[in-house]
Formats: sequence, structure tokens, C-alpha cells
Amino acid sequence: MKYVKGFDTIRAIAVLSVIIGHWGPSFKPGSPGDVIVSSLIQDGRFGVILFFVLSGYLITSILLNEKIKNTEGKHFTIIKNFFARRALRIFPIYYLVVIFFYLSNDPFVRAHIWSFLTYTSNLPPYLTNQPNILSHTWSLSVEEQFYLIWPWLIILLPKKYIKYVLYLAIIIGLASKYYVLYVLHRHFPVLVFNCFDSFGVGGLYAWIRLDSEKCKKFERSFVAALPFLLFISWKISHVDGTPLFVMYDRFLDSIIGVALIMFVLKNKNEWIRKYILENKALNFIGKISYGIYLYHFTFSASFDNLMHHLSQKAPAVSFLLMNPLLSYCLKFSSLILLCWMSFRFIEQPIMRLKKKFEYSEKIE
Repeated sequence: MKYVKGFDTIRAIAVLSVIIGHWGPSFKPGSPGDVIVSSLIQDGRFGVILFFVLSGYLITSILLNEKIKNTEGKHFTIIKNFFARRALRIFPIYYLVVIFFYLSNDPFVRAHIWSFLTYTSNLPPYLTNQPNILSHTWSLSVEEQFYLIWPWLIILLPKKYIKYVLYLAIIIGLASKYYVLYVLHRHFPVLVFNCFDSFGVGGLYAWIRLDSEKCKKFERSFVAALPFLLFISWKISHVDGTPLFVMYDRFLDSIIGVALIMFVLKNKNEWIRKYILENKALNFIGKISYGIYLYHFTFSASFDNLMHHLSQKAPAVSFLLMNPLLSYCLKFSSLILLCWMSFRFIEQPIMRLKKKFEYSEKIE
């Protein structure tokens, strides 16, 4: 399994949908653009689920490839390398952000510092039903918890049982979401088990791709079934908020995630490949998407406060600073600059250490 530029485009789509979901669209409230974007993006949930599906696919693919190639029984070496590479990629700037807010005396971060240090920041919003300044890191904690569980299952279990683990993961994800939302009446189904369906769906496609004939049959059936699934979603849209809709709608987001992965892998249209899947701007955003996701939530509030302060100090340019569209574009551009600097000067140098923990072939 080699590096695929189209996956960076998927990451770009995911992180841009999260930003729009959290920042809101730049269109005037109630305008056609606002209605369309708000309907498609909603609260940024789709972007997070897309990240989960892509992680499920890529991580399962990596582990399965290594499992198949491992003829010397070095299972623990594979797992060790996996953990080391993941730590080098995700720990540095995550802990940089946590330490920054701890030293800034943020009361919530200080009160729950061990949750942030141990990648269990999904527990406070789950237990309190309240958001916080680093609420968005719940998904990063879920990913890390997934990383701690998944390699042991994929690498150590006999190959014939893996597909059942994937089916079980999907069932656990759907059932646990229902239990958290409608039995426990929690507002935030953000435990790792609540997201197993998304990881499992991505992992199942990785499993299916091991057998070319089964994969062809699956892809033909999938392409035929997807319009029907979308039609059902449209028909039950009036029951938004009910158990049926929440379970189905969130699962459908995972299915759409698989459809995007399949599109990237199967696309043969040269125009689409050149201008979309290998688009330099989208690939760039996808490459720095981890930093974008990590920084965007707190960066937005800081930027808005700065613009408000500057507008008071310089009334002559306040109409420019407070212009919604201009401010939105300036904020986004500033965020991209910050994330590029983070990637270039912090993340990239540390990621070079991955060479000490190589897999049998280069994988991004």
C-alpha cells in the first residue's frame, strides 16, 4: 500500500467541513448560500466521521499488509513500530496545545489536565454534557484509544476471525450510540466504542480489498445500493433527532466516507485526478489537516477577539475588519499560515524520526 495523493484531498474535505461546521458559513444568515452550506455541513460531524472512516481504512490496511508479509512471527515489532510512528505524528503539537492552555491558567484545562495528558479528553464532555475550550480534542482522544486497541486485534488474531471483529465493531458502534443517547440521555456520544462503526466500516473495506474478486463484487453492489441509501436518508429526514434518524444518518456518513475512499482508489478520469484528487491546494490542506483541526477551534476565538480590539483602536478600517466575508477569509488564511509553520518547523522535523520505525514499505 503506497501513498495516495487523493487521500489528502479526502482529509481536506473532512477538515474544511469541520471548520465550516464550527465557524459557520460566511454567507449572510438565511441566504441561499447559508441554507445550502448549513444543510450539507451541519455541525462538522461529517468531517470527523470521515476522518474516522479514513483512519479505519488506512490503519487496518497497514496492519493487514504487515501481518501478511510477516513470515518471521515478529508481531510485537510491528505493533511497536506502529505505536512509535503514531506517537511521533500526533503527540508533539497536541501536547504543545495542552501545555499552552495549562500555562495560560485556563480553568477547565487545569481542572481536567490528566484527561488531556492521557488522551481521555472525550470523558469530560461525556460526563458533564458540557463543551469546553478544547472540546474538539475528543476525536483525537478517540483516535488514540482506537490505535491502542486495534493493532492487537488485527495482528494477533488469526486471519479468519478478523472479518467478524470488523462486523462486531460496526454493531458495537451503532448499539453504543443508541445506548448513550437514548438510555443514558447523554448529549455527546464521544466514547471510543460509540465511533467503532465508522472505524469498522473503513476497516471492513480494507479487509475486502485483500481479495480482488470479492472486492469487485462488493464495489458493484455498493455502487448500486448507495443511491437507494441516500433516497432513504432523504425520506426520513423529517424525523431528525429520533433514534432511527440519528443511528441511520451517522452510519450513512460512514458509508459516504467509504464511497469517497473507493472513488479515490478507482477513479480513472484524468481530469478528476489532475484537478481534484491531485489538486495542489487540496493536497496541501490535507497534508496539514491535523494541525488545522487541532488549532482551528481556539484560533477562531482568539482571532475574533483580536479583530474586535483592532476595530476599536482603528475605527477607519473597522468596516473592513468587521466585514464578515473579509474577516472569514483573513481568519482562514491566517490559520493556514499558522498550520504550515507548525508543519514545517515542528511536525516535519519530528516525523523524520519515523525512519527508525519503518514498515516493510513506505506508507503515509
